[in-house]
Amino acid sequence: MISGHLAQKSGYFYVVLNVKGNDGKRKPKWFSTHLKVKGNKKRAEEMLIQLRTKHTELENIQSNSQGILFYDYMEMWVSGMKDKVTPSTYNGYKNVVKNSVYPFFQEKMILLNELNPTHINEYYDYLSDRGVSNNTIIKHHANIRKALQDAYKKDLISCNIADRIERPKPEDYISNPYTPDEANQLLAAISDEKLGLLVTVALFYGLRRSEVLGLRWSAINFEQKTFVINHSITQVKADGKYSLYARDNVKNKSSYRTMPLVPVILERLLQEKKRQNPEDNDYVFVDGKGDVIKPNYVSLEFPKLLKRHGLRPIRFHDLRHSCAGLLISQRVPLIEVQQWLGHSTISTTADLYVHLDFAAKQNSADTIKKI
Repeated sequence: MISGHLAQKSGYFYVVLNVKGNDGKRKPKWFSTHLKVKGNKKRAEEMLIQLRTKHTELENIQSNSQGILFYDYMEMWVSGMKDKVTPSTYNGYKNVVKNSVYPFFQEKMILLNELNPTHINEYYDYLSDRGVSNNTIIKHHANIRKALQDAYKKDLISCNIADRIERPKPEDYISNPYTPDEANQLLAAISDEKLGLLVTVALFYGLRRSEVLGLRWSAINFEQKTFVINHSITQVKADGKYSLYARDNVKNKSSYRTMPLVPVILERLLQEKKRQNPEDNDYVFVDGKGDVIKPNYVSLEFPKLLKRHGLRPIRFHDLRHSCAGLLISQRVPLIEVQQWLGHSTISTTADLYVHLDFAAKQNSADTIKKI
């Protein structure tokens, strides 16, 4: 293992490793731990060991790069991503490599530095022949490209051949959201349902499943009649087991937003707060045991709820599309729809919901007739 030690500078710990430079000679390289000296020595020592191990493995890879098989590299890359991304993202990477990349390329025995665009295109054809959608293949492409880019930065390959591949064209998903009449029928039917309030809030505000489940009493200001979307709950499957993952940052910066409490929602939330004991659990939507409702439970129970009341089947996420459709049908400006839904850009909103804007087309038709 390469040598290294801890150093202190400006009240912070730094890891100093003796790493090989481009000339093959070892030179000290400083890595910030972002840990203050006071009270963090043990954690800094752990980071020292982690960095020494990581860079030792990296040097071993570089020294043996001529013999690294592509599928072996992908496994190592996924392992190295575990502490760099969210559990759900890591699990996605892991599943792609374990279930698809590894089985296909294991038979090919292709070396990392011999990989070419034809190999990757053959892999995409292999996925397509097995019924994998273009949108899923695009995700595979993104993972492979990211992994190869890391290999390029580490001088394991001379270029990222994924940049020379034309990825499949995405398949547009045309949602079929509820109309205003259907939305009203839904709200009237579910008032006494276990998931009634949760579904109502999701429909009114177009919240993602993770956002509505992440709603906490501490994020609601009943005096100012507002609530903040600043927390999310997701469910991750790893090694055959599901676990909940909670985080205070939502999907992106624009997803963090403050929303007004409309009177009907305000009243329902006050009733729910009286029924619960928020001191036991800060989450608004909890099960009979007082635990936050699991995302998979919502996805499984929502279709059953619709069927019980004879309502047209839609996905839970289509409540978000229904909210957008209701806003657009009332001529709410697209920029306001974007802000309400928490999209990162207005182009995202336009791409998703331009097909819903029939009123604008009718207005154009009327104008054409006048001309």
